[in-house]
Amino acid sequence: MMFLLLLLLLAPQASVAQPGVKFMMSSKGLDYVKTVITGWAQEKLLTTEIPQITGKLNIGIGSVYYEISDMKVVKVDYPQPSVKFEENAGLHMELCGLSIAVTAEWRTKYGLIKDGGTLDLALFDVCVESLLQLGKDDQACLSVSTLTCKAHVGRVYTKFHGGAGIIIQAFIDIFPGRIKGMAENAICPLLEKEIVNLERVLAAMNVTYHVDPNLILDNSLTSDPVIQTSDMEVDFKGVFYSEWNPREPPFPPQDFQLPCETGHMFCLGISQFCLNSYAYACLTAGLLQINVSDSMIPKTSPVRLNTSSFGILIPQLPKMFPDMLMKLQVFADEAPAVSLQMDSLSLLLSAAVKAYAIDNTSTLHPLFTLNLTTQFSGKLSIANEKLMGIMGFDNLTLSLVSSEIGTFQTTTLKNVAILGMKNGFLPKLNAKLQSGFPLPVMKGVTLVKTVLQVQQGFLAVFSDVQISPPLYTEEKL
Repeated sequence: MMFLLLLLLLAPQASVAQPGVKFMMSSKGLDYVKTVITGWAQEKLLTTEIPQITGKLNIGIGSVYYEISDMKVVKVDYPQPSVKFEENAGLHMELCGLSIAVTAEWRTKYGLIKDGGTLDLALFDVCVESLLQLGKDDQACLSVSTLTCKAHVGRVYTKFHGGAGIIIQAFIDIFPGRIKGMAENAICPLLEKEIVNLERVLAAMNVTYHVDPNLILDNSLTSDPVIQTSDMEVDFKGVFYSEWNPREPPFPPQDFQLPCETGHMFCLGISQFCLNSYAYACLTAGLLQINVSDSMIPKTSPVRLNTSSFGILIPQLPKMFPDMLMKLQVFADEAPAVSLQMDSLSLLLSAAVKAYAIDNTSTLHPLFTLNLTTQFSGKLSIANEKLMGIMGFDNLTLSLVSSEIGTFQTTTLKNVAILGMKNGFLPKLNAKLQSGFPLPVMKGVTLVKTVLQVQQGFLAVFSDVQISPPLYTEEKL
């Protein structure tokens, strides 16, 4: 149960025809998760509460009613299970050689004859084989179900302490066979019950969730998991939306293929479409706008945000509006565009700038509107479980859209804007990129030997992991 839960949770949780995000687990990753769960399961079995067993057993001269209670697991020999990807189906799981030793109290009743004592019980060479199907349910959540299950108990050992007489001896001789049959008949229904519980947990998971108060991420599945003998791929929609003004991005997702890389446990692919849907969601949420006042201009800047200082750039301005502070309304008129190429990325920003003069009554007087387009390029990296980067300035274009103060040349204004981009905006952007953005990692999981590749149209993150129990349980979800 816990093995399956961890395996499914390692995928980024949450349909368009093409996914925006892809997750792949390799056989190496499956083997590591199996190893971690084996150690955890052995410890878990030692603390498992076993329910009381009651029944009756025909000993040839009548039936003996029995009760086995206060059962405690005292020893577990838990071998490494075999877990493999089953192509076009799911997971093939096989556990052979499991042995469990239990102590208990026993009581019997045969007519008026009552007896009791303690019991040492052991099951040897328990084997369980199951095929689990992974798919997509009607709510676009990951689903799991049992296709086949077989169970076999090799040998049962019992030693009764206490009790005497022919009746109890007859019971002792028959009881191991009864326990063997009960165990074999109970194992698969118990497994199927746990799979049904896991399916309920998965169905209850949100496929859309808030990344902040203004934005939501739709991470629903776009198709059934694609399972091959060497790996499993799960495809997610991976689209961001504004909470208050949700709109589909005006650009389609493009298909991308994760590179075949068997040296790491996991691979996460984030498409250019996913990143640009985030930018579009920010635009529709009204997040890409700011009012700039003189107090926000660096003190070292030779140009202040007032009509006197701007007179160097626009000669008629101080004559029409003398000695007034100014305000700039800056807002994106298009969504920022991210473009991913091999080993690099570019960022295109397009914004409108509306300038106002502020008189002594705080009345705003419109001055002019500019269009500003800026392009940056840079590189991304991963360190300490953070996505980091550095950007460089490439180009800036500036044009006059409209003016309430007459026409004016924008060449000098463009040079000032370039200076502001290089010395003001870009250092702040790179400081933020260098501080890094934490990668979404499940609690108890540490990324190891992580590698980032910038491919044509998508980012590929390869990584091994180290898992530190305690793991997530069903109650914590």
